[in-house]
Amino acid sequence: MKKKICIIGCGTFGSYLLKRLLEKHGDGADITVVEIGHSKTQSESEVGLGSISEHSKVSTDGRYFGFGGTSARWGGQVLFFDERDNPEGDATWNEIVRINQRHKATVLKNLLGENVDLQEDRANIKTGIWLKYAKRNLFKRLGKSQLAPVKMMPGQRVVDFNIIEGRLNSVVCRSREGQTAEVAADVFYLTAGALESCRLLLALNAKTGLLDGTDLGKNFGDHISTELFTVHGAKPVINGVDFTPRLRRGSLVTQRMIVQTDDGVIGFLHCVFNKDIKAFKFLKELMFGKRSTTVTFAEFIGGVVFLFQFVFHLLFKNKLYVDETQWSLQLDMEQPVPNKNRLALSAEKDQYGEAAIQIDWQVSKKDLAYIAEMRKKIEHILKSNQLEFKALYNPATTDNKVEDVYHPVGCTRIGHDAKAVVNYNGRVKSINNLYHFSTGIFPSAKSINPSAAVLCFVEECLAGEP
Repeated sequence: MKKKICIIGCGTFGSYLLKRLLEKHGDGADITVVEIGHSKTQSESEVGLGSISEHSKVSTDGRYFGFGGTSARWGGQVLFFDERDNPEGDATWNEIVRINQRHKATVLKNLLGENVDLQEDRANIKTGIWLKYAKRNLFKRLGKSQLAPVKMMPGQRVVDFNIIEGRLNSVVCRSREGQTAEVAADVFYLTAGALESCRLLLALNAKTGLLDGTDLGKNFGDHISTELFTVHGAKPVINGVDFTPRLRRGSLVTQRMIVQTDDGVIGFLHCVFNKDIKAFKFLKELMFGKRSTTVTFAEFIGGVVFLFQFVFHLLFKNKLYVDETQWSLQLDMEQPVPNKNRLALSAEKDQYGEAAIQIDWQVSKKDLAYIAEMRKKIEHILKSNQLEFKALYNPATTDNKVEDVYHPVGCTRIGHDAKAVVNYNGRVKSINNLYHFSTGIFPSAKSINPSAAVLCFVEECLAGEP
């Protein structure tokens, strides 16, 4: 008898998982995919979900639904955790790093078609790769012939779980019109994104209590991001490293500098280029799927010289054109654990009649102290490189722009301890046939955009699958 598999959510992680399952099992398994969206990428409000958050925009601006999910909109940057993300030698992070390093070559090959040398031996410099435009939607990499045996259920949202003796027997789905369907399976994979997956597990726990005592919904984190300095009249070279993004087979290769506070809090420093050039802003809005632009036709035409330089550098120099008159340095810092941020079910209902998610997230005084500390260290680096700069972030004031950058972590934390929500192969505690993969499994975001790192845990799970 064929194994019955159900994937809940076919965004970035669900699409990758589906492709790998089809490659492993062929037609030897019956696979059902439940996806709240369709082929068109939609925001939270467009798809009918709801959230309550006073300080964070991660739900309203940072997550998308439909086949391919959030990375289909934002592109997704390929990076992995390594030993530099664990200077304290924490046991949980030792295992996270081990699994990332074990599977990163496979993930790179699957995403990029080749195993790229990310040069992880370069002190505090880390390399990331933005997937090229035509390849960032992982669902579209699946052909019609591959999808033919898969039962696709678009426009369906999981609203209930039927669990008997620690085993998930089936899930109940509902359409926006109120029609219901039940899906039974031997194995379930919850890949609906960090926020929605956590919300579903919170709802499951409210019904069963199986995850009582875990850290489900607790220690929710993100990168806190702020622009520190603008640099004038110089190439983007710091400590001998050129931060100009370069093209590799259509993908954009970028550099970032890993930074660390005196007590071990990790973040990264990266360059922001051409920010004030309207023509470049238009190109970015086009690339990231904006349905409208804030750039006028006159502003776009006024950037014709820049556009010529931009196209010339891409075609003949394989790198991004950088206006050297001004570029800036952006700092992204992790929010360490423990913290007071939480995800919970609210009393407010969404368009499916389900509880909306309550996001209690904020930038703490400790977070601001870490930013101030790193600002001082980075100012010293700029001075030692004899760069002319202007400070944008002032620790003495309260009007600095400090935001989240849509890298949700911590809410479904991984580990072997009693409070962990999932173990290292992704299995949800107390439910022996339910697996979960999202950025929420990582205690914090450290120095990377964590999406590709999740795919290493998909590979770890499949490697141990019978």
